[in-house]
Parts: sequence; C-alpha cells; structure tokens
Amino acid sequence: ARAFARHFMRSPEELGEAEVRAYLHHLIDERKASVATQKMAVASLKFLYGQTLGRPEAVERIPWPKVAHRLPEILSAQELQRLFQQAPTPSMRTLFLTAYGAGLRVSEVCCLQPADVDSQRGVIHVRAGKGDKARLTLLSPRLLDELRQHWRREVRGSAWLFPGRSRDGHVGTRAVQDGFRRAAGGARITRAVRFHTLRHSFATHMMEAGVDVRVIQALLGHNSLRTTTRYTQVR
Repeated sequence: ARAFARHFMRSPEELGEAEVRAYLHHLIDERKASVATQKMAVASLKFLYGQTLGRPEAVERIPWPKVAHRLPEILSAQELQRLFQQAPTPSMRTLFLTAYGAGLRVSEVCCLQPADVDSQRGVIHVRAGKGDKARLTLLSPRLLDELRQHWRREVRGSAWLFPGRSRDGHVGTRAVQDGFRRAAGGARITRAVRFHTLRHSFATHMMEAGVDVRVIQALLGHNSLRTTTRYTQVR
C-alpha cells in the first residue's frame, strides 16, 4: 500500500479505481512482477480500500491474478540422505531432519523450544503455526535421538531448540534457507527445490506409507482438505 501511494505521490484517499488499475498495469508491464507479487498487491489494495478507507466500490471490479498451481517437487529417500549429509553444520543437519520428520515450515522449525519436544507422548508441539494456530505433529524415535544429541551439543543454556549466533534468539529463516541452498547444491540436486520441499516430501512420503489423508491434514495444519489432497496427484 505504501508503494502504491509512493507511485502516485498522493494519498490513497485521493485515488480510486483508475489509479489502482494503472498501478497494477505498471507492476505487470514495467516491473515485470511475478503473479505472486501481483496477487499480494491486489490483496493489499482490496484491504486498503475495502476495510481501511471504507470504499469497497473502488476495488470490487479489480480481478484476482490467475495463479498457475504447479505440483510440488518431492525429494527421494536417496536425495534426502545426500542433502542431510551436505548440511553446513551439525545443528543445521538436525534442523533439516526435524523439518522433514515433522513436516514443519521454516518459521515453525526456527521457533521451536526444547519444551515443545514431548518425548513421553512422541509429539512435537507447534506453537507458532501459520495463522497463530497451534498443533501437534510427529516425533519419531530416530528424530528424538537426534534431538537429544543436538541438545547436549548445541542447546544447553538457550531458550531455543535452534539458537542463533547470539544464543539469545533463534536461528533466522534466511540463514536456514541459505544453508538449504548450499546443501542442495552439494548434494547435486539440480531440480528447483527449496526448504519447503522438505514439508512437501514429508506429506507425500506419509501418503505413500498409507497414512489417512485426514491425519496428514492435521499434522500439516491445513485448513482445507483440498490443500492436502494435491499430494495424491504427486504420488
């Protein structure tokens, strides 16, 4: 919304549908913005005029960009093994294992605390989930063993399961994503994969193991079953 106001050097209160359309065409034709960026701009402008300024008529005829839904890339067991071996540090390796073994987003795994690991019940408490929704997910015996070794090696004295350099805060998402890119390159994975691919791989491998799709939905924290069932196409 700030970028929209800066583009015209005027308050959005003085602008309307014509300027909204002109700005979106600027993003598409001149900035060559991705569809995701276009969608974010439309969402912010619809909220700005519909909620903040109370002028929904200014944006009600603005269409949503059409986003192509691609099937996610999935890592095989052999690729995962090579990826974990190429992790830049032992701590980062454990973080990768945790994200894959529990189906976590990068922000969720970075924000884990030691108390979130419930070894008695065999679950991990995700307290910082998308949309501030808490949930429970899997803690396998192998992952628990890895986390115990990691705790003795890295965590003592920190409030976070994966502390940052200062140890007062948790590791940053950018550092994790950079580490994942380096590991993927070292593992000779040439496909377009990213950290979120670990979560996609968890869901697909669970489905291949015969786990009910509704259980996978709960483990991933999806609102809609439709979001989860796309992994049946990957399978």
